[in-house]
Amino acid sequence: MNKNQKILASFAVLAITIAVVTNTPYLQKKIKPFFENTNREVLAKVSGFYGVDQNQFLILKVKEASGLVIEIYQTDVSGAQDFKQKFELTEDSDSYVTLDKSSTNLALSDVDKDGYLDIIAPSVDRNGNLRLNTYRYNLDLQTFEPYTKPETD
Repeated sequence: MNKNQKILASFAVLAITIAVVTNTPYLQKKIKPFFENTNREVLAKVSGFYGVDQNQFLILKVKEASGLVIEIYQTDVSGAQDFKQKFELTEDSDSYVTLDKSSTNLALSDVDKDGYLDIIAPSVDRNGNLRLNTYRYNLDLQTFEPYTKPETD
C-alpha cells in the first residue's frame, strides 16, 4: 500500500467512525458534554399548543454570552423536541414583568386577542430600557414572528 492509499484508508476509517458516532443515540449522549456551550443557562421555560393541529411547543429563555435568546422547539407525540426557531435579544439582560398578579420572566398570554397565546419575554437593554418582547403565532406560516401592537388613532 502506497502513502496516498494509506492516507485515503485513514480518512475512510475516520469518516465511518464519525458516521457511527453521530447516528448512535447512546454515543451521542456520551460525547455531547464535550461539545456543549458551558456559557449557556436556561432562565425559564413554558409550553403551549398552537395551530389547527394543536401542536405542542416548548419555549425557552436562555442566557448566553452574547445576551438573551428565545428558542422554540416543537414536541412530537413521543416527547422528542425538534428545534424550530430562535430569536436573539443581543446584549439584553433578563427582566420580569407582572402578569395576572404574578411576576415572570417568560409567559404565554393572548396579547393580540387572536385566540392563540403569544410569547412574552421581558428584557432590559444595555441602556436600562425595559423591552416587552412579544412573539405571535402566524397560523398561515406555522411559525412565530415578532409582534408589534398596531398604533391606534
